[in-house]
Parts: sequence; structure tokens; C-alpha cells
Amino acid sequence: MANTFSFVGYLKPIKSTEKFNSFSTTKFDSGWINERLVFNVRAGDNTHRVEINAGRWADEKKNVIYGFTKGENGNKGETIQITWAKRNDPDVIESMAGWKIFTVDTETYKHRKELEEAGETEALEAANKKRKHFLAGTEFCEYVNRVVNSEKTKDMKFRVNGNVTYRYSEKNDQYYSAYEVTKIYRVDDDAEVSSEMNIDFYFTDDAIDATDYTETGRATVSGYTQYYDSSVKRNCFCPITLAMRFGTDTDGMETLAYWNDIFTEFEDDTVRHVGLKCDEINGAQRVQVTYDDLSDKVKRAIKVGAKKLEDALQEAGGTIMGDRIQEIRIIGFGRGFSDAETTSYEVEDLIKKPTVDVDIFAENEDEDEDDL
Repeated sequence: MANTFSFVGYLKPIKSTEKFNSFSTTKFDSGWINERLVFNVRAGDNTHRVEINAGRWADEKKNVIYGFTKGENGNKGETIQITWAKRNDPDVIESMAGWKIFTVDTETYKHRKELEEAGETEALEAANKKRKHFLAGTEFCEYVNRVVNSEKTKDMKFRVNGNVTYRYSEKNDQYYSAYEVTKIYRVDDDAEVSSEMNIDFYFTDDAIDATDYTETGRATVSGYTQYYDSSVKRNCFCPITLAMRFGTDTDGMETLAYWNDIFTEFEDDTVRHVGLKCDEINGAQRVQVTYDDLSDKVKRAIKVGAKKLEDALQEAGGTIMGDRIQEIRIIGFGRGFSDAETTSYEVEDLIKKPTVDVDIFAENEDEDEDDL
């Protein structure tokens, strides 16, 4: 199970500076061209930095796209090579499996349905043209750059889907992750924002730490997630820590006890595996206003009986922005899981690192990520 994300929010361009370009093209002496786009998805209190990385040859004759066809009549699809000239052929795109197609749609499903039911043929045709499919990653990257920076889309809400990728730098002895976008769909204006992730999680019997949960309301689970490392051409494991925040009331403590059982039930020294649905939290989170947050003047009014505490809390807005939090928070089981399962892996498999250094696309400390 690959790690995936699905963020619902607003597309926000990142301002380029002298040291950083949100959209960059790098040309090499070999004739290879790399393109990279970085932008933010603002989902409520969270801001997610996502990106697209793609490449092609300057000499179009050298470009070949490796596709995978749809399965038909009970038969599995197959890998095929697509010439550059055929990359935008509608019949070729239609024959591809969905996961091999990049998509951008700036119209909503609901609006198309309304046009169809009303018999608005011409309007429906125009709406359908707003759905673009690509087989070439560079063309997808260039088109998304236009969409992200368009005045027409700045107030539109989108679902941004993709894969969480991982790389290891032997030089820095560090793992890096990125949110690689593959599909962007416009959603209704009233759609709820979300920051959902699906994590493929491997762990051992010492994974959970809930020592200070009653004081902090936060527990952690440390383990690993699997990814394919092209530098060594095998599956590897990247360390990852997940958070749990269920509250400290009776229901919250019961929920914590349930997950504690999931992460501590071991018959022997084994590696266990579970798919998890999580939220990617990245930003200052809203928290409930408490008595301590009120001004001294309001506290004095409460003390002398001139104002009730519940009225003062309500007048203060009910919530305030708390500390900035960056964590991946467990929500529930991923699809197909209702418990963890034993694997044939050993601890040595989890801690073994790739031995060949690869180019990294980690976040640069000097990059200016202020929104426009």
C-alpha cells in the first residue's frame, strides 16, 4: 500500500525570491530537462506544501512515455511504450489505467450534472473541456503552474491528490519526504476542507509512548513506512513518528487504550504492519478559549459576579489560535484493515539504509514560502 494524500482546500502560489523559484526549469548538458513546481494547499488551519517533479529530453524523438493499460474482460493491463507524438491522443489516454494519468479539472461534478439534467449541451461541452488529462509529467507541471497562479482559481476550492514519496541522503544521513501531486479536482464551495493521508505503517513492540498523555493530551507511535528506492532498486523503510490526540476525558482515554492494545499486542519479537488513516497537521490550530486566556479586566468582572464565565468565553469567540503544530495524526484504520498483522520482516530489515546517495528535494531552510 503506497502512502497517499488527499487535501481539500485552496491553491496558494509561493512567492519566488532570488534564492528560490516556485517554478523552475533546469537544463543539463545531456539534453535532459527537469521541471519542478512547488505550491501550497491551504486547508483550514493547515498549510500543505506540495510539488510536481517531471522531466523530458529536449530532443522530442528521444522521449518515450511508459504507460499501463486498463484491464479488460478479466485480464490485467500491461506496460506499453507511448511515443511523444501520441502522448495527447484521446484514444491512447482513454486506454490508460487511471493511476498513469495526470488530471486537472477546474469544473465541479455537481455543475456538470446540473447542465446534463437541464439539457444544456453546449454549456456541458464547455464544462467538459475544463477537465484536462496528461500522460507527460512536464505538461502537467506547466499547466498546474498556470492554474495555481490564475486569478480565476484563487477563490476556488480543490481536492489535491497524490503520493507521499521518500528519499534517503547517505551524505546527510537523513530521510526526506515530499507530497507529489498527480490529480487536482475542483470541488463545491461548501465542501469540507481536509488534510487526509493514508500511511503504510510497520512497527515493533516498543512503538508507543503515552507517558505524559494525561498532562499533554498527546501520545506518539514510532515506526517505519515502506518506499521504493530507485538508487538501490529495492523496497526500503523510512522512520516515521505518528501522533495520537483523542482528548483526556473518559472517551478519549478509552480510545487511547484501544490503540495502545493495537500497538502493544505482540506474541514474540516480530514486526507488525497496519494501514492507517491520518491527518497531516501543519499550522497553528484553533483551541478552546479558557479562563487563563481572558484579560485581567474580564477576570475581575467574573470574580465580582458582574459577568458569568460562560458568557465571557462565548464573547471571546469560543476559540483562539494556539501553537503551531506539525505532525501526522492517527484518525483510524486505512481501507482493508481492522487490526495490525504480523509480517515476515525482521527489525534489521527496518533499520537497513540505502547505501547509494541520491539527489534530494528536501525543503531549503532559506526558501521564502510566504504566500502571495
